[in-house]
Amino acid sequence: MYGNDLYKEMEVSEQDKLIFNASELLKDNYDESKLSVRVVALQSLYMLEGEDEEYSKLKRHGVKSYSVKGVSVTFEGTNISPEVVSILGNPKNNKATVGRLI
Repeated sequence: MYGNDLYKEMEVSEQDKLIFNASELLKDNYDESKLSVRVVALQSLYMLEGEDEEYSKLKRHGVKSYSVKGVSVTFEGTNISPEVVSILGNPKNNKATVGRLI
């Protein structure tokens, strides 16, 4: 996929860890039956790009706004790639629901 130069530079074991983490994150937020190789690849590249720019560490720790020497960054949303969200829709709501079984 386009933009995978950072991925190609990684050791194979690190590539496997990245793909595993991306897959597990998506499984936590979407039904596993909806996941495809393309979606996992998009998420992997998104996570790798975030790690390279070091913003993902801030997002994981819940930082909503970050400012250094007059430059300000505001984070919104989840750790899921916008491309994945456009393909699969918004992540499932993990809140328990009450239903009735007949």
